[in-house]
Amino acid sequence: MKDRIKEYMDYKNINAGELASMLEVQRSNISHILNGRNKPGAAFIEKMLLVFQDLNARWLLTGLGEMIDGVRNSDKSDAVAFKEPIREEPLPKQISPEEQPVKVEPKTEINTDQIFSSDAVEKIILLYKDGTFSTFQSKK
Repeated sequence: MKDRIKEYMDYKNINAGELASMLEVQRSNISHILNGRNKPGAAFIEKMLLVFQDLNARWLLTGLGEMIDGVRNSDKSDAVAFKEPIREEPLPKQISPEEQPVKVEPKTEINTDQIFSSDAVEKIILLYKDGTFSTFQSKK
């Protein structure tokens, strides 16, 4: 995850001190994460996602998907141009990723009292297929 945090910092053109200031954490916390001494905790990840609304939570946590929410690989305007062969029959209509129907499954109610009955659980983050997430924190 440290590599993805560094990649996002490069994308935003911010250094470790600026990130620490934006997240309201100590500069040493950022340094320890980027150097691999410490792994980012749930509170740090939550701050990243709250401060940087464009940051894709799934990408940050797993490396899957795009770094920035809403970015598609289909826009490759810098790609090398080439000529299409001439076709005699029309191509079938292709649906762009933006036109694809998105199936959003209903979010289930969670009984947090039962989940947090163990003192070992501090916080739970649920990632949904639609790219959203929910955070549940122990009341203890």
